[in-house]
Amino acid sequence: MATEKTPNLQITKPNQAFEPHHELLLAARRGDWERLELLLSKQDDSPAREAVIHVKEPVAVDVEVSTAVAPAEAATAAGHSILHVVASQGDGDKFLKSATVIHAKASHLLHARNGNGDTPLHRATRAGCGAMVTHLVALARSGDVGGGDEKAKEMLRMPDEQGETVLHEAVRLGNKDMVRRLMSEDSQLARVRSADGASPLYLAVSLERDDIARQLYEKDPALSYSGPDGRNALHVAALKGKGTTKMLLGWNKDLIREADRSTGSTPLHFAASWGQDEVISLLLAADHSAAYQADSDGSFPIHVAAFAKEVKAVAVLLKGREDCAELRDGNGRTFLHVAVLEESQSVVTFASKLQSRRFASSVMNMQDKDGNTALHLAVQVGNLWIFNPLMKNRKVMLNLRNNKGQTPLDLSLTTIPAGVHYGLNPRITIHSLLQEAGAKNGTFRSDHFHKSHIAKLDEDKEAQKISESAQTVGIGAVLIATVAFTAAFAPPGGYRSDDGTPTLAGHYAFDVFIIANTLAFICAGISITSLMYAGVSSVDIRTRMISFVISVIFMAGSARSLGAAFVFGLYVVLAPVARATAVASCAITALALVDAVWAIWMVAIVQLMLLKRLGVRAWWRLPRAILVALLWQFWPYIVIAVVLVAFKIKRVH
Repeated sequence: MATEKTPNLQITKPNQAFEPHHELLLAARRGDWERLELLLSKQDDSPAREAVIHVKEPVAVDVEVSTAVAPAEAATAAGHSILHVVASQGDGDKFLKSATVIHAKASHLLHARNGNGDTPLHRATRAGCGAMVTHLVALARSGDVGGGDEKAKEMLRMPDEQGETVLHEAVRLGNKDMVRRLMSEDSQLARVRSADGASPLYLAVSLERDDIARQLYEKDPALSYSGPDGRNALHVAALKGKGTTKMLLGWNKDLIREADRSTGSTPLHFAASWGQDEVISLLLAADHSAAYQADSDGSFPIHVAAFAKEVKAVAVLLKGREDCAELRDGNGRTFLHVAVLEESQSVVTFASKLQSRRFASSVMNMQDKDGNTALHLAVQVGNLWIFNPLMKNRKVMLNLRNNKGQTPLDLSLTTIPAGVHYGLNPRITIHSLLQEAGAKNGTFRSDHFHKSHIAKLDEDKEAQKISESAQTVGIGAVLIATVAFTAAFAPPGGYRSDDGTPTLAGHYAFDVFIIANTLAFICAGISITSLMYAGVSSVDIRTRMISFVISVIFMAGSARSLGAAFVFGLYVVLAPVARATAVASCAITALALVDAVWAIWMVAIVQLMLLKRLGVRAWWRLPRAILVALLWQFWPYIVIAVVLVAFKIKRVH
């Protein structure tokens, strides 16, 4: 790879304190070369701006620009010289002739800069004036003093304010003809980098202009591949796709091992971070050792892929390189540790299933610098979907201790929140699963462990939490009680006019409506009463906690009961006249039970995981857990059914 030096810019902005020469400006814009020649001949021979060019090496140009600009040469307030103006107007003969006239009168303007640091050649390139570019280069080459190819190359390599040459500008514009012209004038122009280190090839690849990239390479196979911060064109190509990557690998495979300065990342790190699995395959096919090159943090490409949750990239990196699973980063972590910490369920699941076929079981139990296995970290994270795949794998050991002497079971105990918490809290579920799977504690006294690691109840914080939560539960309970009370005295179907009894009395659906509505009102009342105790600050905190839990349980029961009352009330009204509509409405209303279904499904999932861990001898746990979950979620319906059956039996007798 070429090792050119970035141009060292020493640019002094043009002096803006002058009165623009309007006649010169008008003549330059029109390409009136005769008028230009006449006006320039009248100018005083006062010192004009000079451009002194120091060439340190063939591909790097240092430029020092003075700022003495004669009024006739400074045609605009923006600092454009008349040659800047002419260069950007077009390729017509009158503009080319105008450029010749100006050069004859003030040849130094070929190197003059405007307020943005652009030379006339930059302006012509940006305007797409190919013939003007060729003409300006010819003028530089034919200079009376110091002309020739070297003078032309010096002008072509002059950087603008951003440190970019005219070739950078042509590449950015996607002008293939301009690129061809510039490379024909200076075949080594693609070796000159911008101030931030970006080569024209790097720019072409980053803009996905593969055709221009090929054009540059065909003109100069020894061109620069460099980019900002020590990156190269392959770093960018790895993010663009396999076509560009394959093209660059065909030119220079050594780019694979080059790392940027700030992070030490190679092109393979870049591809892994964005899950470019096809690009990863190409890079590894060209140099498989790239998979074993770490960045400045000690992270290998497989760690980066795991961090980015790119399971396909992880799979490609492990294919034929199973020992990549054992690579450790600066913290002693494998890709599995990283995947757990970043909660990448797909990568953790993939690794757990793949382990028996691809890499040793020891990988599942490798410990980082703190002694934590992937299971330890999964317990810390508290994500049940990350924990489950590891628990399913029987090769994962449950009782390894970290540097603090803690097993996963010990660690799970420290993560359980103090005070009132949600029944399906994943941290509590994880602790229960570890216990049921036979996990053991570390070798220390229980009382010492609890004193040091178990969170104590913060009564003030807990009281605040209950007070804030009670507002939400209270609103729900009061609304349900209000609706149930109203429905009791405004039953579906109304009342008979003769005796004032409910019109639909005696129907089974109406009886269910009455029982469900009554249960909804009673449960809401109990919830409100319990909530009153929970909200009184003079009551001790533990009684408040118990009262709050009771309130939540009965509020949920009242909501389920009210849902049943709505369904059967709707059915008893619609069934006589539109049975199909009544059934459809009841079926749609059943969607209100989706939260109960989700809770039962969660219970089943964790029990199935435990079943895979313990084997068929624990088969009874699954039906037992589902039965308990059903009873817990649907106890109001059981109460309604029991009352209804008892009522019907009594009526029969």
